[in-house]
Amino acid sequence: MGEALCVWEPQPRQAQALACPAFELFYGGAKGGGKSDFLLGDFLSGVEEYGEAWKGIIFRRTYPELEEIIGRAQQIYGQYPGAVWTKGEKVWTFPSGATLRFRHLDSDLDVGGYQGHQYTWIGFDELSEFPSPGPYIFMLSCARSAAGAPCYVRATGNPGRPGHGWIKARFIDIAKPFTIHRDPETDLTRCFIPARLEDNIRLITNDPEYEKRLALLPLHLQKAFRLGDWDVVVGQVFLEFRRERHTIPRRPLDATWGRFAALDWGYAKPFSLGKYAVNPDGRAIRYGEWYGCGSEYNTGLRMGAREVARKWWSQCIDDGITVIVADPACWSKDDDNPSIAETFEAVGFKMVKANNDRVNGLQKLHDLMQITGMDGRPMFLVTENCEAWIRTVPNLTADPRDPEDIDTNLEDHAYDETRYALMSEYIQNPRRLGRSPVLRASKPSGTPFDPMKWA
Repeated sequence: MGEALCVWEPQPRQAQALACPAFELFYGGAKGGGKSDFLLGDFLSGVEEYGEAWKGIIFRRTYPELEEIIGRAQQIYGQYPGAVWTKGEKVWTFPSGATLRFRHLDSDLDVGGYQGHQYTWIGFDELSEFPSPGPYIFMLSCARSAAGAPCYVRATGNPGRPGHGWIKARFIDIAKPFTIHRDPETDLTRCFIPARLEDNIRLITNDPEYEKRLALLPLHLQKAFRLGDWDVVVGQVFLEFRRERHTIPRRPLDATWGRFAALDWGYAKPFSLGKYAVNPDGRAIRYGEWYGCGSEYNTGLRMGAREVARKWWSQCIDDGITVIVADPACWSKDDDNPSIAETFEAVGFKMVKANNDRVNGLQKLHDLMQITGMDGRPMFLVTENCEAWIRTVPNLTADPRDPEDIDTNLEDHAYDETRYALMSEYIQNPRRLGRSPVLRASKPSGTPFDPMKWA
């Protein structure tokens, strides 16, 4: 772009993001990091080079939220000679023929209106306001160019918002910041570039009091919005959870502990199977799992119940587990085919209908996380190999319409399975399980292991 057309100059961190060649890029973290400016500047960088082949679109979650970025675009693009803003269509048209549209997606179903559209540049301003990845994933299929221009998807956002979980899984957890991750299935690339208030020199200079106003927020909000901490979840339900306190190493269990399994079934959504051990004092340990999650956030393996049942039986038999407490929906039948429960019973399991009281189930988990035993450890513990549980349950937030329940739009499957287990009679009376069969798993030599000192 010639000097006469230089209507916006990136700051150093924005320049790093502009230079990133990844197909998908998530830019952001803290408030005040210059995220919207980055989106507008990133699109602008291709206006002259690709001309009319450069077709872009920016999304916000709701129509009112578009106003801010539209206003900022008028400040920047309004300086571009020959650029025209068409208010009714909400589109900027540049002399080269490049166009940028501004749209909102109130509902996940609204993406259907973009079936067959094609864009070389797709932007999501405040992607973290989208509670599910559906709209974002759908629009990836619209990134194409018959003219041969390169295609990019760019997004911004903050931690602690409704989309925190799936964005963290897609961008934050897969690789270190600034590192381009190549998807092993699609060979497409994505990258996370963090932006903090310190990276927005103009804002710090022009509004030096902004940092002080952020300091007025509660500590957890300061971590999310000031520091861009993706390990903080605003509205987190299980505030009592501490990894160092509630997780323990996986070790052999004493044969006197009762064992059973719990199931939250899913096909298009993940299924969650957990192994539980309980002693006469009522301490419960979730010590194994099979979490049926696909490659995308909150999607299932689409594996049939018969195959799942057989594989789970092979994982349970050495532990002496023959009982599964399951979601009552597993007994539902729509036709002459066996129910989920009947399918599991066919391989040898005893299936028990779970108590599906959501309010008391949530309280039960709270109680067992907080109450301590004689050894000073909580009465509910999770072993470190239960990675799906540790990833999903501590990050759950409350239902915005019912503070006494979990937001079911989130990845709550391991939580539901745990709720079924803890509400079962086997927690109160593990003797109902009987003595475990002789374990075929090898036991450590030397002094017998005391599970009460499992730490």
